[in-house]
Amino acid sequence: MWVIPTLLSKLFEIIDNMMTLSPELQSSLESKIKQFEEERTMPLVSNMELRGIERGKEIGKEIGKEIGKEIGALENARDFVKTVLQARLGEVPLDVEQYLNKVSVLSTLQEIVKLAATANSLAEFKQSLAKINI
Repeated sequence: MWVIPTLLSKLFEIIDNMMTLSPELQSSLESKIKQFEEERTMPLVSNMELRGIERGKEIGKEIGKEIGKEIGALENARDFVKTVLQARLGEVPLDVEQYLNKVSVLSTLQEIVKLAATANSLAEFKQSLAKINI
């Protein structure tokens, strides 16, 4: 059953390589191919190509989920640092917020949370931040 789509796909590939069509004929050919696919409910793509496309979509979704989790964890850690600073020292200066937004490693933000929780003053916190490499 998969032989027909494969043969048709190869045939169209050969035709496409052998001749250059005028824009009008190319448009006509494309519309006839589309009509043929719709009538047969069968795309001119092999089963292996379809599997590859589906696998690519799955991989893309998984990568997107992982990146989203990473970004969410970073944002949560930044928010936690700000919450601790506000609770302990009463404010989060703009320069500290800007610094936190540059940090892109979760373990570094976790270390900064500890600094925020133990600093006795904003000046002490900023001195501790200066020692961290980002």
